[in-house]
Amino acid sequence: MSKYRILVVEDIHSIREAIKDILNRDYQVFDAENYDEAVHILSSEPIELVITDIRMPGKSGLDLIKTIQKDHPNVLYSLMTAYNINDYIKFAYEHNIWNIIPKYSFLDINLISVMVRKLLSKDIFGVEKYFGPDFILLEQERDGFSLPPENGVAFQKVNSDEERNYFCNRIAKYLIEKGAPNAVHQILEELTSNAMIRAPRDSKGNSKYQFELPSRDLLVPLENIQLADTDYFEIGYGIAENSYIIVVRDHFGSLNKKEILKRLDRHITVEDTSGLPAGLADSHGRGLYICREISDQLIFNIAKERKTEIIALLDKQTNKGYKSLSIYEV
Repeated sequence: MSKYRILVVEDIHSIREAIKDILNRDYQVFDAENYDEAVHILSSEPIELVITDIRMPGKSGLDLIKTIQKDHPNVLYSLMTAYNINDYIKFAYEHNIWNIIPKYSFLDINLISVMVRKLLSKDIFGVEKYFGPDFILLEQERDGFSLPPENGVAFQKVNSDEERNYFCNRIAKYLIEKGAPNAVHQILEELTSNAMIRAPRDSKGNSKYQFELPSRDLLVPLENIQLADTDYFEIGYGIAENSYIIVVRDHFGSLNKKEILKRLDRHITVEDTSGLPAGLADSHGRGLYICREISDQLIFNIAKERKTEIIALLDKQTNKGYKSLSIYEV
């Protein structure tokens, strides 16, 4: 079986070599240090995925993405940058870019290898992909809170607002006692609210547990929700390696990757007239923005109309500052 062909475009030699070293194990890797070299390789080799730095001498990685979209529409692509990814959210929204990786003091090589595997294989679900082979997944029944495995995640089913509040409070208490920031409770509240209220849809695509007023961009949730048996969602929680972990899974896949970027952009972009974010008064979307700001990584995995999985990872040592953009859809 032939290996997938990947093109790494990066003007800093040490970073380019580091990425090649880890990807060479499983893929055929080509490299370029600027736009012109990359375009030449794309015209002469059947490349399947391009990973490009944004800022380079001459034309940028953003220019390269535009060229790929125009001349090589079947080639996958992602960006990486040492600068604030929030500065590129609007470009990502306008040009259908779903993955941007930050370069910290050096580079999060593990995140790149996981991203490549998910993009090429289309096997996108599973928090275990971000951890080593000893990571444990524990599926629980609905009989109250239980401790997660020492190196892994426990999942609990949730069928009502009452259960959601119980598990959010109990999980937050456990993680905070283990050293997680108090803001972990807000992540739990926001992601579970999305899974219980926003996600469930009927066969016509209408919300089941909220009223929608599209003309006013307004969503109004019902109170004291009791989900139908098939509308349950799951919360996963635990600690592994250097990360506190929260996973929320629903079985609707109604979250839209374009909508995610739209909402993030509205909360990042400041209006000239007011000096405030455009989305400040939005009735929804702010929660996802807050979760991304609190987390070191917020990862969206979506199977349209089937399943959504949102993974929040918080580094135990330090907050890394710049946030990756990780949205996968199959």
